[in-house]
Amino acid sequence: MSCNANLILQPCIYLDTWDGLTNVSFSSDGTAFASSLSLVRMFFRDEENVVGLELSSANSTITIDNANSWEVTINPVSPMTLAPGNWYWSIETTDAQDIIKTRVFGTIEILIDATR
Repeated sequence: MSCNANLILQPCIYLDTWDGLTNVSFSSDGTAFASSLSLVRMFFRDEENVVGLELSSANSTITIDNANSWEVTINPVSPMTLAPGNWYWSIETTDAQDIIKTRVFGTIEILIDATR
């Protein structure tokens, strides 16, 4: 994943498991960062900018796989409880020098499950 990308994630059905994101690297070309990664947060916001879900390495919903090379795993969410509709997501990093940056963002659609 490159930095500051605007990505559309695969849709997820309401109350199903969202698979998360694996092998996320914030360095698209292997360039080392000046400081190690200390915190990662992913926010899902509705159209009014209200946070509906926050994932964080502070509570183990995100795993920092390698703090020096800035590699993380966004762990699966089960069940996905965001209401059906379009959601805006962003991933924010904090390094060991307390520099906070939004690295990637995009949208995800939560679908109604017609079988429930």
